[in-house]
Amino acid sequence: MARTFILAWVLAVLGLIMFLWGISGAYEQYRQTERAPSYGGAVAMICGGIAMWGVAQVLRLELVLIAMHGH
Repeated sequence: MARTFILAWVLAVLGLIMFLWGISGAYEQYRQTERAPSYGGAVAMICGGIAMWGVAQVLRLELVLIAMHGH
């Protein structure tokens, strides 16, 4: 159970890092003036970060359900 707790927090932190990295990438593309910006990589990073947050929430919910049933 402790491993699941640690895994949930690691995924949440990594998801936050990916999300912030994607936002910074989008900002860098927005500032770019030489050629047409491509936001694909930034959007993929943001979506990956949000997906990791979702997985972390599912793991935390699993911990709550296990604790409620007393197993």
